[in-house]
Amino acid sequence: MGFRRFLVCVLPLLVGAAQAQDDRKVVSPDGRLEFRLFTTLPAGAQLNSLAYQVRLGGKLLIDTSCMGLDIHFQEPLLGENVGLSVSKTLQGDGYNGLFADYLQNSTTGRRIDLEVRVYNDGVAFRYVLPKQFPLLDLLIEDEVTEFRFAYRADRPAQSSLPYTEQTADGGWLGIFESRPAGFPPMALVRNETNFMSTHLPDKPGDPGVAYVGVTPWTGPWRIVAIASSREGLANAEAARSLQ
Repeated sequence: MGFRRFLVCVLPLLVGAAQAQDDRKVVSPDGRLEFRLFTTLPAGAQLNSLAYQVRLGGKLLIDTSCMGLDIHFQEPLLGENVGLSVSKTLQGDGYNGLFADYLQNSTTGRRIDLEVRVYNDGVAFRYVLPKQFPLLDLLIEDEVTEFRFAYRADRPAQSSLPYTEQTADGGWLGIFESRPAGFPPMALVRNETNFMSTHLPDKPGDPGVAYVGVTPWTGPWRIVAIASSREGLANAEAARSLQ
């Protein structure tokens, strides 16, 4: 199940992590927001993990956070033991972007892609799975996306979306999603070290499976918006243009 795999992924990060590899950065058009995508080997772990950071004005907003998908009856997590195959920069209306393709270094040869957009008022990313033999039938147990905020705040044990909180500098941060039809709604669950991670509910009558589909598959946007007020979060271009 996703919660068990989540603990395997994140507990070593409490000790520290090895130097990042395959580092890619995307900066907002105004230069204030930066999204960094990389792989890292958490201290004490045997497999690396796909991860990201977000900086605002040069300061960490979201610290190193694991990313990936828990695929039913497949090991390891899709997002662990990966290497960057190819990446390309993107540019669109109001954002700079990145598309990165990762190959899992194992006998299965699974692939996972990340599409990233960085606006002046937020970042967005989503998982993209190309058509591939090991995932022709796609059964997702859970999503393992962390939001390890670089500041302390009182957070609920669990929250539906949108999720909002005040940042250390008095601004506001919101987490939103743009969900394709048929995909379960994401919830956020607080870890004991006070950061949040994604959780997908099981399908009714199908314990241990949140989503059944096929590849190619494009997942929902995970959106982190910033604003000077809570009310302003919904009007952030990062959230408004993708919902």
